[in-house]
Amino acid sequence: MRVRPLLRQLKASLFLLPGPLPPEIEAIEIVLVDRATMADVHGDFLDDKTETDVITFPYGEILVCPAVAKEQAPRHGLGTDHEILLYALHGILHLVGYDDTTPAKARVMEQEQDKLLKRVLAQKGA
Repeated sequence: MRVRPLLRQLKASLFLLPGPLPPEIEAIEIVLVDRATMADVHGDFLDDKTETDVITFPYGEILVCPAVAKEQAPRHGLGTDHEILLYALHGILHLVGYDDTTPAKARVMEQEQDKLLKRVLAQKGA
């Protein structure tokens, strides 16, 4: 995984969001965690002990599991780095108010994250 391009892409995404971040979010922290940690956090905070791809906390912390990204990337036709970016963008969209708690909301969020990913990747130097 290439960290500098990911950071550059994430910074660019902040100017492309479909809405503002809440004023109480002073910083966004993206933490890359292993499968076991993700499963533990998922269990502790969402009462589901299975591993997952991304978890977003409303104060701005986003956990991403690169191992899940590597496994899932072929399903989306992406490389691992872009899958990790997709998960981080998904988390950021949660922070601006998107939610995926129903199938309809999940479809809207997926469309928005795909559109945001394309816009970020189209940026010069992305």
